[in-house]
Amino acid sequence: MSCQQRAFAVAEARHGLGGVLNDLRSAVYVNHPAAVARAEFKPGQLQRFTELGLRIPAPLVTNDVVTARDFTERHPSVVCKTFRGLPPGEDGRAGAIWTQRVHADDFDDSLSVTAHLFQAEVPKVGDARVTVVGRRVFAQRITAPCGALDWRRGDWDDLVHSPLTVPPVVETALHGYLAASGLVFGCFDFALTGDGLSPDDWWAIECNPNGQWGWLPDAPAITEAFADILSTEGTVSS
Repeated sequence: MSCQQRAFAVAEARHGLGGVLNDLRSAVYVNHPAAVARAEFKPGQLQRFTELGLRIPAPLVTNDVVTARDFTERHPSVVCKTFRGLPPGEDGRAGAIWTQRVHADDFDDSLSVTAHLFQAEVPKVGDARVTVVGRRVFAQRITAPCGALDWRRGDWDDLVHSPLTVPPVVETALHGYLAASGLVFGCFDFALTGDGLSPDDWWAIECNPNGQWGWLPDAPAITEAFADILSTEGTVSS
């Protein structure tokens, strides 16, 4: 198919099948497609995190070189991350752009092409993935043996996972986030600056409303939590 034909087919499928899936009156959604679409915008996630009392690394969204340079000069270390994943190339192969450190002299006029997300780097000692399904919370500390800035970049078989207890005030904020976003399920990523016992150790990075969990040690329990919700009448996300 030509590019035009592919684009047409994708749009028709989206409005056809998507239109059906968006309006199933008695369905149990985990999560509703419209809620997922709303919740995928990272600037909105960060704003909601702060409204719920969670700590976040100082953010900047800009395509202005001067503003970006000023931000990097005001913080000891700054990282740049994408808002979305990298789309497949012309050969159909998927790619990725990892979180990376940036400096003022990295920027030139090409920065103005699109929006960028910069954040002050926090001195983390590890990461946490918190999967929330309904009222059930599953948390794992993730340590990359190589000390990578972005643990997704290396060999996932080398990652060290250990169960983690989420402080009550953080857990309450996560449930509040899902409720405010019309979600039943979410995968939250945190940077940890301590052992995780204090809420001050937890720095909210993002929430994936359509995240993966099959690679986590507690995947069987998460799957069971999904099954419990899907088999319970009246649990509908909107």
